[in-house]
Amino acid sequence: MLKRIDPATAYKRVDFEAYVAGSDAKGLVRVCFEDIGAALERALWADGQARTDIRHNALQRAQMGLLTLLSGLDMAQPVSKSLEVFYRSMVSRVTNAMRYFDPTAIAMTRDDLADIRRSLFPADKRAA
Repeated sequence: MLKRIDPATAYKRVDFEAYVAGSDAKGLVRVCFEDIGAALERALWADGQARTDIRHNALQRAQMGLLTLLSGLDMAQPVSKSLEVFYRSMVSRVTNAMRYFDPTAIAMTRDDLADIRRSLFPADKRAA
């Protein structure tokens, strides 16, 4: 039997996959930042609504996004070692939040990522 899927979800997934397929390396990094930020926002919202299922799924998505950023670092670049330490601390915060949710730590992680995104993509109006 086929799994039923909400049509809006299916269209969103296809749109996302098309966007990713058409992106260069810089675009993929931007997608990661957008997705992680959205996941952290979802986790904060879900915590406020006592929706632990949504919160957990959002934190897993954020964790995967951070691991993707981490694995994509070019360690030949001078800034990569600093970013590696920074991303690892964020992964640790998100992983800890899966067990003991700390909205302050998650909001700080979201804000830190937004700061990095603004520095990487200064002309990107959506980074604000």
